[in-house]
Amino acid sequence: MEHAGEILGRTMRRLDRPEAALAWILSAWPSIVGPSLAMHARPVRCNGGCLELATDGKIWEQQFESMKKELLARVNRAWGANLVREVKFVAGKPAEKLSHESDNTHTPFIRRQRA
Repeated sequence: MEHAGEILGRTMRRLDRPEAALAWILSAWPSIVGPSLAMHARPVRCNGGCLELATDGKIWEQQFESMKKELLARVNRAWGANLVREVKFVAGKPAEKLSHESDNTHTPFIRRQRA
């Protein structure tokens, strides 16, 4: 049985449109880089083999800069072909924290009621 991400990736590759590639990257971003890194960088454009990322600041830009080769390999492996050849960093606003209602990984703290 195939994962939905594999089917979606193949479908998006057939569309051969920049906005389709960006939509796929946005949806797969947390699984590509991991949830903690995904909170500090967001893909903003993917066109002509160039992926543009907005980071939460200079420190995070430097962190992602040091991971460029690994990042390229992860994106291309997840896509199933060579989608990205270079990564550029652009100014962006800081990431907004997800509300607990929107965050599927949030486990609420439940208190026991005293008898």
